[in-house]
Amino acid sequence: MNKETFIAYLSKKNRRPQSHYREALAEILEGIQDQLKAKKHIRFIGFGTFHTRVMKARKGINPKTRQKIELPEIRLAAFKVGAVLRKAVRGKQKPEGKKKKGIFGRKK
Repeated sequence: MNKETFIAYLSKKNRRPQSHYREALAEILEGIQDQLKAKKHIRFIGFGTFHTRVMKARKGINPKTRQKIELPEIRLAAFKVGAVLRKAVRGKQKPEGKKKKGIFGRKK
């Protein structure tokens, strides 16, 4: 699924115009991009965390010439999946809380 089909899906599901979702999605993605540029984390509890990480400088080989080269340090965007999203994708339900006991120690 690409961005346009996702926007069409949201529009059909929630009965709102596609332009509404197109603008909202553009603003959200731009906001995430701006925060990552500023080296900040964005946490959506249960969904996941967007963050940056640094890949250290290392030695590499040019595949055409087989010459050794130095690869510089670079920053990468990364995403860590949250517990709720992970369980939803795996098909597991949310864990139920402990059942409370009644007056005489029996479960309700």
